[in-house]
Amino acid sequence: MNPFLIKEPTCISFSGGRTSAYMLWRVLDAHGGKLPDEAVVCFANTGKEHESTLKFVNDCEKNWSVPIAWLEYQDAEESKDRFKIVSYETASRNGEPFEAVIKKKQYLPNPVTRFCTVEMKIRTIANYLLSIGMCEKRSHGEYMSWVGIRADEQRRAAK
Repeated sequence: MNPFLIKEPTCISFSGGRTSAYMLWRVLDAHGGKLPDEAVVCFANTGKEHESTLKFVNDCEKNWSVPIAWLEYQDAEESKDRFKIVSYETASRNGEPFEAVIKKKQYLPNPVTRFCTVEMKIRTIANYLLSIGMCEKRSHGEYMSWVGIRADEQRRAAK
């Protein structure tokens, strides 16, 4: 059985790195070069991504003909959904989503309270999935979540 076959609602979290690109490629390959209807691909931009990462995500989207939802965190005061949909052309490049999270929290992230990934990536993607009806509440139990993890990240992933 091919582990890259998707048969249930699935969110592929695409970081813009090689591992998540490889994972996405394997999913596409398992489905005849096309993203299955049960899957969505999300890229959560922090505004601090390197320009080459943004270009790579855009190139994957265009060259593989796969729709990628480009998302950015927004505070509830600016968007009731707490995210906005952007594109390669409109993606923040000066840390705007990162600054918005810091403004909301009113303190800087640190080793004890590492809220950046939770706010700018996990919750932003979950809020998007809620908005498109992939889940009915803010719960990860209603869909599979795929994340590419490098071999040297196993310790971090275990946490």
